[in-house]
Amino acid sequence: MDSFTEDFAKRNHLNLDYSIKSLDDLEQWIINNYLSINNLKEYPSMLDLLTIYIGETFRKHIGGKWVMDIEDQDHAYYMMPVLTSPDYQGEIYKAPRTFATASIPRKKGNYISTVLKNNREDMGIDLRE
Repeated sequence: MDSFTEDFAKRNHLNLDYSIKSLDDLEQWIINNYLSINNLKEYPSMLDLLTIYIGETFRKHIGGKWVMDIEDQDHAYYMMPVLTSPDYQGEIYKAPRTFATASIPRKKGNYISTVLKNNREDMGIDLRE
């Protein structure tokens, strides 16, 4: 992860400091570099790095722990790393991989950070960073 937040970030003029703003910068990079969800999925190593960075940023701001259901094939997040916490409101699983991919067709540039901000608000966490 250090190589991603340092070397990759520097090469791509990103400040990957686990801040909410960094999610907007990273999302814009994703939108600029991948034409479709399937295009991003062609690069599983990059998708893994994006998943980890987004997930760790969420953990910094709303807590949670990583889990992966490897038993229930009918579970919506079967074999997908997700975050969960008893403190989460509403959806008890946060799926950073789907945030990365869903940002591409939305082309908003702030989709991922908006999800995080909404979760903070739902949890009663101060929205100021």
